Amino acid sequence: MSPKTLAASLLVTLTVCSAQSNLPELKVDASDGGSVLRVRNTASQPVVAYMIELVNYPGSWFAFWQDETTAEPIKPGEERRIPITNMTVGAAPEYVKMQAAVFADGSTAGVPERVPVLVERRKQILATVKELIARLSKAGTAGQSGTMAAAELKKWDESIAGPTRANRAKQEGIVAAAVKGRIGSAAAALETGSVTAVLASLRADEKKLQGGQ
Repeated sequence: MSPKTLAASLLVTLTVCSAQSNLPELKVDASDGGSVLRVRNTASQPVVAYMIELVNYPGSWFAFWQDETTAEPIKPGEERRIPITNMTVGAAPEYVKMQAAVFADGSTAGVPERVPVLVERRKQILATVKELIARLSKAGTAGQSGTMAAAELKKWDESIAGPTRANRAKQEGIVAAAVKGRIGSAAAALETGSVTAVLASLRADEKKLQGGQ
């Protein structure tokens, strides 16, 4: 290998290591009826979103996503305990990996192939939240009840293809699951709440997501 090629190779290696150096630490414990994910933020910025996956485990798949619309950011030095019902995760902790993270200042860390997936997922969630706000604003102006607005959102949700077994770990399937999940959550909230209340919640989520882009 020529000195120039070696230098380029070392640069790539150092870049990858640097990109992953601030990934939150992950420990996995088995528990009765499930597992516990323990995520510690070792960086100087709060962690606003992250992605955990079961990697290369024969015959099984698992992914866990968290962002600032579903949980408070993890402060520097803080450890967050997250109980889950998946028992395979606790039984095979060596296969469970922290794959990507986004910090409050917009910086990222993680496996080069997975960081863009996390970033794109967040972008599509934000776009969906904006569209939900637009649709529910019109519903509010038209005087629709929460139940009526929920029915319209369910029709929208049904028009979107969901993830499949073949693409559930790929960007297409991951984004589809996130988008449908966000629409479904809004529809469920409208079943018991007002359009005004759900709009307020969506606008709060929009602000949070824009802060970590």
